[in-house]
Amino acid sequence: MAALRSHAYLIRSERFYDLEDRLQGMLPGAPRDQILALIGQQHVIDRIELMSGEWRLLFSINSGYQPVVGGPKRFARMMVAPDMLQSLAAGLWKNELHDRWRPIAYGLSTLTYALPLASGLVGVVLLEEDEEWLFQAPINELSAIHPDVWRLLEPHYRQLLQAEDYLGLARLATDHADSVVEFTTSRWLNLRQVCQARAPEVHAAFERKLVPPGEYDGIIKGLAGVIDPQEQPSLDSWLRVHATRGHYGLYFRDIRLERLVKLSKAS
Repeated sequence: MAALRSHAYLIRSERFYDLEDRLQGMLPGAPRDQILALIGQQHVIDRIELMSGEWRLLFSINSGYQPVVGGPKRFARMMVAPDMLQSLAAGLWKNELHDRWRPIAYGLSTLTYALPLASGLVGVVLLEEDEEWLFQAPINELSAIHPDVWRLLEPHYRQLLQAEDYLGLARLATDHADSVVEFTTSRWLNLRQVCQARAPEVHAAFERKLVPPGEYDGIIKGLAGVIDPQEQPSLDSWLRVHATRGHYGLYFRDIRLERLVKLSKAS
């Protein structure tokens, strides 16, 4: 499963119907750029970005549109014909979007308000973003995830962790985190060593990667009790300013794991 972002392309209805069969055939495997070239930029009325958790929830209530997700090429694709927009919009307008999905609804809100006005006039093609994000320099991180977001996305976090897609998991976590602490590799390793010696429950959290909100207080207390503010200024600042604002879920990102997976796949 991929954890990249997706873009919803709103395409003029006449163009969509001209290409519908070809688009349907290309969606499962054609390169993203080929699909966009076939559509033609002049026929795209709008493009709406959906964060990595947003399209997952959108796809989860629209399985009838046969979304294409995951695989080695990290696809996140779906298409909806102009005469089917009403069903898509109805799903988005349900209470779960405005209430249950509110913690992560950014691009989804824009899409929701756009669709009723466009019904019958446009088709929608959802495609994953380009691969530029894959080549960003990774960094060790501690992500604090609001409990409402955690409740929505925990199954997807767990699925990516089980698949050892650590890069995808980091993207999904940081996309929807309330705050993130970044660490150099030396400070990350130093923190792990200190916790192993003096706060074994926190060191175990490093190993588990994901910590639910119910265990938050214990982890924060453990961290606060062992860190040296001079050695960990960013973490110390975060603990003083952000840590008491809620009971978050936590993700411990260790970039060494991402590198190990890359090396194993390369070999």
